[in-house]
Amino acid sequence: MPDMRFAPPPAIRVSDRSGGLNQMRVRTYNERLVMSLLRQHENLSRMELCQRSGLSAQTISVIARSLERDELIVSGEAQRGRVGPPTIPLSLRPDGAYAIGMKIGMKSTDLVLIDFIGQVRQHIGYIYDWPNADVIFERLADDLPKLRAHLPVEHRDRLVGIGIAVPEGIESVEAPGMPQDAMQRWSAVDFETTIGAIADMEAHIQNDVTAAAGAEMIFGTARHLDDFAYFFVGSTTTSRLALNHRIYGGSTIRQSMKITSLVNLDTALTGADLATAPVWQGEPSWPDYGPLLEQWIAICGADLADAIEMLSGFVDVKTVILDGRYPRGIAEKIRDSVSTALGSKRPDITIVCGQVGPYAKAIGAAGLCLHSRYMVGEVGLENG
Repeated sequence: MPDMRFAPPPAIRVSDRSGGLNQMRVRTYNERLVMSLLRQHENLSRMELCQRSGLSAQTISVIARSLERDELIVSGEAQRGRVGPPTIPLSLRPDGAYAIGMKIGMKSTDLVLIDFIGQVRQHIGYIYDWPNADVIFERLADDLPKLRAHLPVEHRDRLVGIGIAVPEGIESVEAPGMPQDAMQRWSAVDFETTIGAIADMEAHIQNDVTAAAGAEMIFGTARHLDDFAYFFVGSTTTSRLALNHRIYGGSTIRQSMKITSLVNLDTALTGADLATAPVWQGEPSWPDYGPLLEQWIAICGADLADAIEMLSGFVDVKTVILDGRYPRGIAEKIRDSVSTALGSKRPDITIVCGQVGPYAKAIGAAGLCLHSRYMVGEVGLENG
């Protein structure tokens, strides 16, 4: 029997406002199975699809023709040099489908337009002192047409939905200058209905860290991992645990890591009269913050290493993925700091950087829309 890999958790709730567009028609299970395998492996020949799916050559040929006709997959150049006829690899077509992801955070909001393979085609972001629901929804109404306008006119019917990533506790956030009734406003928000109506499309909602871990599972480092722990450093540091390729939500790792947060770095930089906006904007580089940044990275390394060591006492996870709202260069320094702090205590644990990056929460939310339309819940893989 083949090993089975499971999809990320489904959305907490879904509001379906979709129409009957051809691009969004319900796909058969076998079509979804083929596209799921192509997402995991990027390029597969028809023969490899037969081997991995258990479907007949004739069935795979029929499915491939159907998906190519609907411009969801594309054939590559013939691969020669092997015994027998040349093989033609198939892959997902990047412009086959699109989705919008929205991350609503304690300090910032991100909107992304992604394509079928998870590439960010457009990003709009803004930061604030506290999350004002009315302002955020007004901005969304203004910004959605800008995202849609980025798509060629002939591709706009390929936009399949909007995913929403929201942190736990947003309804109880407190910040300087925040009115008392602002928390009550969040408590009354029906996210998928409100945002689905603004966008006039299918809306999915998911916890933000679960969405980020899902982004790594759908598009990034974890596509071929069965088990892993995932940490995301943002306004707080939060985590998820994946076992048998399924993400477990909730407070999986119950260690409070208030020191390892961008709020802590923001406080240190503010005290030194240094600009903090770049910390929250998700930019590809930060200014030279000097020793303050190096000290914060060292604290992150020690704090995360303690959490990983604690986790390893309860579950045998060999890979830890670290992600956060910081540039790639900072990500690599934090990874190295964690590895050093773990030292000889757990040499069997591999620490890696997430591939998806600072917009992982929004990308993961958008990925829910694509997965619900075109992927299966589980995909068979060959052993080994």
